[in-house]
Amino acid sequence: MSQYPCTITECPRISRVLCYCCKNNYCIEHLKDHNDIYLSQLYQLTNDINKLSEYFRGQYRQQLDQWRHESHQTIDLYYEKKCQELDNKIIPNEILNQNRQVIEWIKLKISQLIREQNTTQEQIDSLKAAINAVKREIEHILKENFQLNIPSLILDENFIQIENFNLNSTIKSLFLTKNLITDNSIVMTNSSKYFLINQQSNLCLYDKNLNIIKQIRWEYGCIWDMCIFDNLSKFILVSENGIFTLDEQTMIIEQIKNLSILNKFWYCCTCSDKSLFLATQQLNTTIYEYILKQNNFLLKRQQICCSNNEYIEHMKSTKDLLALIILNDLTNERHFNMRSILTFDQLWTISLSINEKINIVSCCSLNEKGWLIVDIAQTRLIYINNQGYIKQSITYKPSPHYAVQFDDNILAILTEHGINLHKIQ
Repeated sequence: MSQYPCTITECPRISRVLCYCCKNNYCIEHLKDHNDIYLSQLYQLTNDINKLSEYFRGQYRQQLDQWRHESHQTIDLYYEKKCQELDNKIIPNEILNQNRQVIEWIKLKISQLIREQNTTQEQIDSLKAAINAVKREIEHILKENFQLNIPSLILDENFIQIENFNLNSTIKSLFLTKNLITDNSIVMTNSSKYFLINQQSNLCLYDKNLNIIKQIRWEYGCIWDMCIFDNLSKFILVSENGIFTLDEQTMIIEQIKNLSILNKFWYCCTCSDKSLFLATQQLNTTIYEYILKQNNFLLKRQQICCSNNEYIEHMKSTKDLLALIILNDLTNERHFNMRSILTFDQLWTISLSINEKINIVSCCSLNEKGWLIVDIAQTRLIYINNQGYIKQSITYKPSPHYAVQFDDNILAILTEHGINLHKIQ
């Protein structure tokens, strides 16, 4: 039998148990109290983790809850407005007012009969007939004079977009790299099958495994920009000696003569499904949109998109959007400008906080996920969502020169040493 006293001060009992956790002796009564202390801590931890779980759930649903609340308010306000309009149209109707009077008379008559506790079946049948008559007349008036056209409120699956692109995870998912000598080229492009890169004075096509497929000698000076024109099934190349096409099947290079003899120093290009967009490096830059008709590029429209001290440094397009990186020649400030490809109207703009004089910035569409900015001078990648907010900015080594998205899940980055392929996360 244990002869050790209970650890609890002033307890006269002999201990019955040694606690192996704290190495103290306890009597039966205080052993339960001692154990309850541990249990209470577990209960508190359970509460803490439940609160953390609810906090986590609430954080990512907070924006949706706010949207739902504001949407309900908007619908309620609209509902009240339409009710008021309906009342204003119905109240002046003389026949409806007469029927209202009949309804009030029927109410009073029914109340009177209830109070008197004295009625007959004949009176009840008479009241039923009166109610039905008023009902038929009101329904007829409303049907003939007050038609409500209420369409269903349709929200498609893309009405609210959930961002699921993570730049850090994507960069960490490097799965293929190839060292290349790119003649200090800082541009590249891609079709649905190949990457196009200027390498040691050759135009080279690489497949998605970075195997070189075809190449041809390039003899037309420095290439400022390039893009793929799907409608023509050819690459467009803007160089210091004019604008050229490259057929990825035959590798034939041809000059677009009517665009090369316009005495314009073309600097950047991009293509939509049906149009070729070109811009010079002159201040107060004008964007020119050309469409292809009978193998000739015809000017469709032109639009000034910069102020007097600005010019377009880079541009890219999607099916609906035209993205511009605009440089202020006096302050060296840059902003990322998003426009409608149909109207050239500005949708939003954001400062990039990049103030280098030399041309060092390009952008890459990430489709529905947003846009990627390549900052050569600071060796950075900047992720901007489709609403025009900078979400992430990370340092990238080796120094990035250009980026394109290949297929739906590959991000290709041209660096000072070659090409890196990443899985988009």
